[in-house]
Amino acid sequence: MSAVQHQIAELIATGNDGRMYATEPEKLRRLVESELAREAGLAQPELRQVGVGLIALGDHARARRVLAAALERAAKPGQSVATLINLGDAHRYAGDLAGAEPNYTLAIETAKADCPRMLHFAMQHYGKHLIDARKPKLAAEVLQEVLKTRRKLGDQALIASTQEALNLARAAVGKRTV
Repeated sequence: MSAVQHQIAELIATGNDGRMYATEPEKLRRLVESELAREAGLAQPELRQVGVGLIALGDHARARRVLAAALERAAKPGQSVATLINLGDAHRYAGDLAGAEPNYTLAIETAKADCPRMLHFAMQHYGKHLIDARKPKLAAEVLQEVLKTRRKLGDQALIASTQEALNLARAAVGKRTV
């Protein structure tokens, strides 16, 4: 991760609703604009991170444009999967659930075929999408599968993130986990 990518990532947090937000919006905006000024020279991971910054800033239309360009530059399956997830988020955060779904499903398909280590990330974001799409039962099923995978991995932060999303899905159908 480049120094600027790291700076952008440090200015983004996840709220109780599971969505990204800028912790210092003006500082993040300056960094993102500085990077966009040299967009043509950015490597794919840097361009994707700029798109994530735009999502956190709430500039979803620009995020979709930048992430579409980052997707075109993806040279590895993992880059494609990560970018498709972010592109889905850019649509979902803007309320465009119909536009989000194909990005998540393509991320899942690509991960299954070419990058299985990223499948749980794609499925986690798809599960969150299903909550927003008012399909909480399906969301809970998807997130339960993600939770099984993440428990096998043993990463407590990932487990907690999935548990929170699963709680949201179950609450939407009238059940909570313990």
